[in-house]
Amino acid sequence: MAYNKQNPTNSPDVKAQIMKYAKYWYFFGLALLLGLGGAWFYLQTQVPKYKVTSSLLVQDDSKGDGLLKGTAFSDLNMFKTSKTVDDEMEVMRSRDLIYKVLSDLKMNVRYHYNLPLKTQELYGKNLPMEVVVDKLTDKARALKLTLRAINNDQFVLGEKDKETIYRFGNKITRPQFTIVVQKGEGFEVSGKTVHFGFVDLYQLAQAYSSSGLVILPVIKDANTIVLSVLDAIPQRGVDMLNTLIYRYNLENVSNKNLMALNTIKFIDGKLKMLTSNLSGVEQDVENYKRNNRITELSADAQMNLQSSGNYNDQLSTSEVQLSLIQSIISYLKNADSEFELVPSTLGLKDPTLLNLTEKYNNLQIERQKLLRNSSVSNPLVINLTEQLTSLKGSLLENLSMIRRGLTLEKNKLNSKSSQFAAKLNSVPVIERGLLERSREQSVKTTLYQYLLQKREETELSLSATIPTSQIIDRPAYNPTPAKPKVQMIYMLGMIAGLFVPFSVIYVKDKMNNKVKDIYDVEYIAINGKILGELSHKAIGESIVVHKDKSTTISELFRYIRSNLQFMNTNKSNKVLLVTSTTKGEGKTFFSINLGITLSLVEKKVAILEFDLRKPDLLNNMNIKTKLGLSDYLKSETMVIDDILIKAPQSDNLYVIGCGEISESPAEILMSHKLKILFHELKKRFDYVIVDTSPIGHVADAFTLAEYADSSIYLVRYNYTNKADLAIFEEICENRRLINPMIVFNDAKKENKNAYRYGGYAYPG
Repeated sequence: MAYNKQNPTNSPDVKAQIMKYAKYWYFFGLALLLGLGGAWFYLQTQVPKYKVTSSLLVQDDSKGDGLLKGTAFSDLNMFKTSKTVDDEMEVMRSRDLIYKVLSDLKMNVRYHYNLPLKTQELYGKNLPMEVVVDKLTDKARALKLTLRAINNDQFVLGEKDKETIYRFGNKITRPQFTIVVQKGEGFEVSGKTVHFGFVDLYQLAQAYSSSGLVILPVIKDANTIVLSVLDAIPQRGVDMLNTLIYRYNLENVSNKNLMALNTIKFIDGKLKMLTSNLSGVEQDVENYKRNNRITELSADAQMNLQSSGNYNDQLSTSEVQLSLIQSIISYLKNADSEFELVPSTLGLKDPTLLNLTEKYNNLQIERQKLLRNSSVSNPLVINLTEQLTSLKGSLLENLSMIRRGLTLEKNKLNSKSSQFAAKLNSVPVIERGLLERSREQSVKTTLYQYLLQKREETELSLSATIPTSQIIDRPAYNPTPAKPKVQMIYMLGMIAGLFVPFSVIYVKDKMNNKVKDIYDVEYIAINGKILGELSHKAIGESIVVHKDKSTTISELFRYIRSNLQFMNTNKSNKVLLVTSTTKGEGKTFFSINLGITLSLVEKKVAILEFDLRKPDLLNNMNIKTKLGLSDYLKSETMVIDDILIKAPQSDNLYVIGCGEISESPAEILMSHKLKILFHELKKRFDYVIVDTSPIGHVADAFTLAEYADSSIYLVRYNYTNKADLAIFEEICENRRLINPMIVFNDAKKENKNAYRYGGYAYPG
């Protein structure tokens, strides 16, 4: 039965691969316990962190009315802001905002207890003592300090190897810091030592801004965002998110009120000037009436005056708008207001002006926000400044166009008013003077009342400003720690516990260059045949086959004997050449026991000790003789009977020893008597077994190969190098041995395919 590369039965089955690792179950079990134990120990050293989350709705106030829409203040059109989720997310994670939150929570001091394997942080109700920082230097952050309460009034402050007793509430001054220690919510005289240290809030704010605080939208293009933070103390995380939302809303309200405050400031200036002018006009009217004793106007004059008054009213409105336009132009051209918000356009209805004013004010607010965290040289600030300059030019140009239009309108109204003035020429000069003074008084009064009304509306809007965000889910935490992930850690420990022994066994298996499996030979023995396998024998035991005794290895020899009957169908296996790659693979042991096995079935067997360099066959059979094969081949007179010895192990077994060890065995094998020897032995014996030298060292076996009917090649498990099998492969490919067959020797339990050819699962 030949096994070659194309034979699918050559591939190791899955069960065999599993068994290769399963036999080390104790190693896997120990490694698994160590892996799980390591995971448990790792978890004991880690401080669990909890995830605190909150949902927030960022309201879109792009029209500027917010929740005031539909009220009496909806027509002010003064507080337009356009908010997007991405912009507000960046605002929330800004370092300045987070720094204010950390300062509010007094997180510039951290406290903890030292436990055997980890630390336990203290905060809020669990804090026995609280450190209030009055002054702090950079060197103080490297200090490691301790607190221990002695009684209700005193505590011990530990600094390196020094301890000092102080009273609660007293100021403690050092070159690095000035602090006051007070009792905390969880104060008790327990004798426990509280460790504390100072924290750089700027670095902590940077850490939260970059990765500690996670802000993500719920879904794309939605106004709802989720804020989350990991903290070892859940309540601290809840307090932080609550304070962050409060601070964020407070900043939004402040920015929104900035435009209103600037508008009030502008109106106050105008009102102050108008108050002075109006007082002078009213006093002039009063004096004029007193001096000219005016009581009432004639009916005709009244009608003309009414028509003239209509135009005068329109003229007053036009003059008011011209005055406002001129005031805004003066305000924009004033160097002191270069980076101030443009006051509300108040009663001006021009849509282009309203749009430009809104954009200008929004850019001013955005520039002021950037300047809080950046310098004037920042490219973004410079870009905004350039945009503001461009918009200011557009505003001035638009205001100039509006002023020209209002001037034309005023001129037309003056023309109409002049027509009615001509009709009033017949009115006494005194009455006309009164009308002129009354008209001026009316213009001033109308402008004053208008500005006063707008100021009141602006103040009311300022007081009614509400936050632009709404809390959907208040900050809360999951009681199950987010880090470390217990199940994942145990899973990793389990994987490591299984992977390490698997890797060790796999690497050891791959680095082993010895033949350990029958497949190591089957893959290269294209033309070779498997004769059988032999199990492991006891050390020093040379003869394992006995007539009246059955053992595992003797049964395997009997199996090989039966295989010899059908391994070669062309001719009988009279002469069997036994060889191997190197010494120690068991060819002499195999030759002796195979000869005994064949002789037990009434076959005459002769064993030839043709290892002329290091003979060992006769010693293993406890036979001593001086003459042998070398003497026979060198002598012209010596015959076979002179060197043939009957073996004591069996009646049908004979042995021919090596004889005198020669210095040139290769030349001896070239003797013409070698052919005579094999010819004579074939006549007299049923089997001739030739024990030769290893073919990996010398070529003696190839010299004898022409006289053999079959060649038996010994491969020893865990001894023969895989690289040496290339020799056997070359022999098979070039047919340098007749009918080559392989016998595996020294199979043990770890050789998973041992005894496969014996038909039984023999114990090793």
